[in-house]
Amino acid sequence: MSFRQFRGVTFAQWFFVTACLSTVPSCSQESSSLPPDSSDSGKNSDTKNELPPQRKRPAVSNPKAMQNSIGMTLLPLSRETFMMGIDKLPEELAKQFAGFDPDDFADEQPAHAAHIGPPIYLGAYEVTVGQFRQFVDAENYKTEAEQDGRGGGGYDAERDRIVERDTKYSWKNTGFPQTDEHPVVNVTWNDAVAFCDWLSRKEGKRYRLPTEAEWECACRGGTRTMYSNGDDPERLTEVGNVADASAKAKFGDLDAVRGDDGFIFTAPFGLFGANAYGFHDMHGNVSEWCQDWYGDNYYAYAPVDNPSGTETGRFRVYRGGAWNDPPVFCRSADRARIEPEYRYCYLGFRVACEQ
Repeated sequence: MSFRQFRGVTFAQWFFVTACLSTVPSCSQESSSLPPDSSDSGKNSDTKNELPPQRKRPAVSNPKAMQNSIGMTLLPLSRETFMMGIDKLPEELAKQFAGFDPDDFADEQPAHAAHIGPPIYLGAYEVTVGQFRQFVDAENYKTEAEQDGRGGGGYDAERDRIVERDTKYSWKNTGFPQTDEHPVVNVTWNDAVAFCDWLSRKEGKRYRLPTEAEWECACRGGTRTMYSNGDDPERLTEVGNVADASAKAKFGDLDAVRGDDGFIFTAPFGLFGANAYGFHDMHGNVSEWCQDWYGDNYYAYAPVDNPSGTETGRFRVYRGGAWNDPPVFCRSADRARIEPEYRYCYLGFRVACEQ
């Protein structure tokens, strides 16, 4: 989606403005009930990032699931030909999602056949803080947010708003609760690739980021609907942590689903329903880096066998909805792009493993 391609560049401003739409004269005022800046492993219940009592992580039932040495569960993505992109006309989607033009959906068409093969394994969940910490400790690694003096994105409790850049924010501190079971964020494409390279050496197998085609195939789980569980945006809370009633109550007039998934910010991995292929958190929680360079008209000439993006480019692809995203950005076909050095508090990754 072209509207979302630069969402990361302007999201902090967008989030603040939309949160204040109903009280424009007082946008600069501080909230009267602010949760504290949190780097205390998520003990502040005011931010609703603790595990709701009704949610339990389901066991992985796939007998072909693979476990690696750092505690990851990976599932097979078998040889498959699927239809990638949107079936609906852009004009139809623009009518369904207010505020968007047909051109905003142009990079999601034409729908085309994509063949995935040979089989690979893909993370059943997003890479967690705890898994990323193992890499950091083993390699004495510093993320780009820590190295370049620019920091990352996070929640500023004193101002009750999301900020795009501050040196105090990194994968270690987002300003909201993050335990070892939460998805790691504030990592760049380069950081994610460095993690995969380390894991490849450690495991003796090639780990990498999934291609955009592999990611969409896994996300769809054999479906052609907008989401893996149907076309109704209100059912997103069954399968993902998205912008919902909790976020709307805290931040104001957001474009959110009416339901409440129990989390304002990130959620621990795997608490929402899996799709038919067993993958979790692909429609929500955090968006995920993919391997590909981005091409806005790539679908017009993409090969059928293992499409992997343009040969070069300025932007890398990222996919999937996040805790702050409205339904339009959580669709299986939605595409996004950003510079590989970008980092933010809604952006993480999952891994692919070649066999």
